[in-house]
Amino acid sequence: MSKLIVLCLLVLCISASLIAVDAESRPYCSKPNQEWTSCGSACPRRCNQPPPRICTLQCVIGCQCKRGYLLNKKGDCVKPRHC
Repeated sequence: MSKLIVLCLLVLCISASLIAVDAESRPYCSKPNQEWTSCGSACPRRCNQPPPRICTLQCVIGCQCKRGYLLNKKGDCVKPRHC
């Protein structure tokens, strides 16, 4: 019985360590209103441009604008009213 408890504690400690390492290794987006994504759109929404009618189905890894924000000419993510 005690071996089972020790094994469970060991598994719990290893799992907690892996979660902590994953959170620390996640890339950080330096600009405001952006978030890191491992599978973002290849056709980001941009200021003063209609949404693309056709966009390739591919994952783009990196920082992208959060929902509700558009990419302006400077590469910043802004609310549509600030375009």
